[in-house]
Amino acid sequence: MILVDLKSTKGECSGVPKLTLNLSVESQADVQFAVVNVTATIRVTKGMISPPDLSEAYFIGTGFLQSGDRRLSRNAKGHWQIGIPLSSYQLQKIEEMRNRKDLFLNVEFFCVAGWQANAPPLTITDITRVPVNVSGYSDGCCPFKVPQSEWVKTLRDLGYGDCVLCEIPLRGVPVRVGLKRALAHLEDAWVHFSNGNDEETLISCYKAFEFLAKQAKMADPNQQVFEKIVAGIEDEKKRKRLALLMDYVCRFFALSRHEEGQETVSFNRKDSEYAVILAQATLAYLAKSMNEEGLPSARRPV
Repeated sequence: MILVDLKSTKGECSGVPKLTLNLSVESQADVQFAVVNVTATIRVTKGMISPPDLSEAYFIGTGFLQSGDRRLSRNAKGHWQIGIPLSSYQLQKIEEMRNRKDLFLNVEFFCVAGWQANAPPLTITDITRVPVNVSGYSDGCCPFKVPQSEWVKTLRDLGYGDCVLCEIPLRGVPVRVGLKRALAHLEDAWVHFSNGNDEETLISCYKAFEFLAKQAKMADPNQQVFEKIVAGIEDEKKRKRLALLMDYVCRFFALSRHEEGQETVSFNRKDSEYAVILAQATLAYLAKSMNEEGLPSARRPV
């Protein structure tokens, strides 16, 4: 028998995204053996459950041994790396199952090995399936927990969400002196969004525009603030509509502010995603309406 333990996860997104499970392995067999092949069926579950309730588990695919120790003797310790390709749809389903908490995986290994005699010459005497378990579990279904903090980093490496960011030119805001603090708040919003903190995402979005309002010597980001920033736009109707639109965007962000005597508003993933994309796109537009010093661009002569 082989005992395994999940040490870490790793993501790669060059081509098809691939999740790698880095495992420690330890042989409990009395003889030396050579691993011929290892495959693993991997499911997402709602907790450390073994065996998993298949009606509540999500099968994400089959992984394969891509590197690691193939020759093991009793009490010998080594490592395996199991790789599994994941589509954007699978990543989305994993995130729905995880629900912004720790990730739980249940893995069933299929290991085929050749037994070897201890005395030379080292010849394979038999090929058979070797059971693979987690310490404390003996049913062949290995439950693993991936902490939320580690999984968030793995998600980034897997490129989760890049399809949205590539469709809209968001992360390329032109450098403007007057926007530095606003962009720092925007970066905080992206970090909160990546960590699944929805309310904090909206709060940071609001702070970005609150900073612009204070630069304009106003308490809150409103239509007048944005009319000043886009003053260089010649068409009056477009200028006023843009300022009005940006005012309403900030009103949405302001729902995250807890004011005494008012009922609080709850936010979910789609709200924070919508907010951070709106904030990024709006700041990018404003930056392009400013000169390098962060002042409104002068209108061209009519």
